[in-house]
Amino acid sequence: MPLRRLFNLAALLLALATSILVARLATTEWQAYRRAVNGSQAVGDLRLALLAAEMVSRERGPTNGLLGDVNVLSPERVRALAEARGRSDSALDALARMMAPRGDGSRTAALQTNATPVAGAQAALADARRQIDTLAGLARADRPPEELRARVRAMAAVVQQLAPMIGLLADEAQQALPVLNDDVQGARLAAELREYAGLLGSHFTAALTRQQPFTIDERAAIERTRGRIDELRFLIELRVLLPGQSEAVLQAWQQAGARYFDHAGQLLARVVAIGNGDGQYGLDPAGFAAAYVPPMNSLLALRDVLLAQAEARARAEQASAVRALLLMGGGAALLVGLLAATVTLLNRRILQPLAATTEALNALARNAPPPPLPKPAADDEIAAVVGAVQTLQQALQARAALAEERDLLIAQLRDQSNTDFLTGLPNRRAFFEQAEREIAQAIRHGYGIAVILLDVDHFKQLNDSHGHASGDQALIEVAGVVRRSLRQGDLVARYGGEEIVVLLGHSDLGSGLRFAERLREAIASSGVVGPLGQVIRFTASLGVADSQQHGLTLPQLLSRADAAMYAAKQAGRNRVCAATLDGAGATSAG
Repeated sequence: MPLRRLFNLAALLLALATSILVARLATTEWQAYRRAVNGSQAVGDLRLALLAAEMVSRERGPTNGLLGDVNVLSPERVRALAEARGRSDSALDALARMMAPRGDGSRTAALQTNATPVAGAQAALADARRQIDTLAGLARADRPPEELRARVRAMAAVVQQLAPMIGLLADEAQQALPVLNDDVQGARLAAELREYAGLLGSHFTAALTRQQPFTIDERAAIERTRGRIDELRFLIELRVLLPGQSEAVLQAWQQAGARYFDHAGQLLARVVAIGNGDGQYGLDPAGFAAAYVPPMNSLLALRDVLLAQAEARARAEQASAVRALLLMGGGAALLVGLLAATVTLLNRRILQPLAATTEALNALARNAPPPPLPKPAADDEIAAVVGAVQTLQQALQARAALAEERDLLIAQLRDQSNTDFLTGLPNRRAFFEQAEREIAQAIRHGYGIAVILLDVDHFKQLNDSHGHASGDQALIEVAGVVRRSLRQGDLVARYGGEEIVVLLGHSDLGSGLRFAERLREAIASSGVVGPLGQVIRFTASLGVADSQQHGLTLPQLLSRADAAMYAAKQAGRNRVCAATLDGAGATSAG
């Protein structure tokens, strides 16, 4: 295998291996980027789900206020409840749109089919609202405690229907980016803590409405809820009080402890103590909600801080993946560029000069025209090889040039020896050489020839009257007329002095006479400008001999044509005469 092909194959294999490695690394980083994008999206989806649960939970506040109101359907309570219900409906609608199936494969299998609980929660909420509106339409004394507790449980059940979905969304975020685990679970627990804190306040609704002590069932429900609150507080601390935790999360947790567990906790302790005593709370459900609900917002603030931190982590992972992809792309481009530059450099500096040098040497060996040698890019070993071949090439070219010049000089000398210097026509010697070859061809192939001998009339008088320069111009003009009249293959030469001879191949006497007559007329119509600007006219006398009458021997044909030409002169010149068998000429035209 040629070295150049072997080198290109090796470079191709190296580029292929590099491409596979880069593609593998790029795929890994692209997957990391997609996980970061999915994690960020999952955190945003979780925020929507938690907001929906929050809005439904918040709706219990004005609901409890309406159920515990002394007046029947107080406009102020009704308006507050309508606003709360509008917020709940908007949040659930947004959650339903978010849970619509996606075709990009970013949803887990469990979440792909989990839009139904949203519709179920909306239906359960609508049913609970109808029953609450019915109960609120009664006077406070006519509102049975069991019905009040049932309506509280129905509202809490709506939030519980959303809990599985919230858990799946949290799991989706964790699976996409495990680094989000503590933040996502902490936010979910903070939201659940807020739900149980609201549920705890709802347990007081019936007792606060009746202004009576807690029943045994109410005490049990309150204690269960308080126990779950303590459990959630412990679980949140495990995820919040971690080494390296952000200052924003720690401050939010401190605020939650101060506002809810301390401040709201004191209110809860007093209400529980009264509920276990005489039941004279001094507060109705609306008043209790006004004092109890604001501190719970600190739990939502903790949730939001944790979600924001999770989103920031996801964005950081996404940015890191993008940087890795860019860095990898840049590195791959640099590597491919270096490889391409190396291949190009070796091709240009070594392989191409070697190939061109080899071709030049082969051309020298074949005595063929040598191709141009490459110009070395640097002063190295390849440059030395190219220089040596170039020296050899120049020497051979110089020798070939000398030989060509010698051959050209020989050809020029031969041409000069066969050409009349004045008219440019072949001379007498060249004519005899060519005519003998033409006669040999005529004998071989059996065709006839005609010989025409032409002499310019009164040429000496023309020289004497107008000068030798005009005579020379006249001869040149006659030569031009004859040359332009010839067919391809016919011969013409300056025979001597002012005489011109023409040999026509494939001709007989008739065609020779016709050609001679046309030639005579053309000469008679021509002219040259004399030294005084006058036009000098001249004529010619022509004799024609042909091979049919006089044979295919050049001396015989020339002799007969010469006799016919002199017969034309004797007949008055400017004539064409055909040679006769006995050597005399007969005038043909004139």
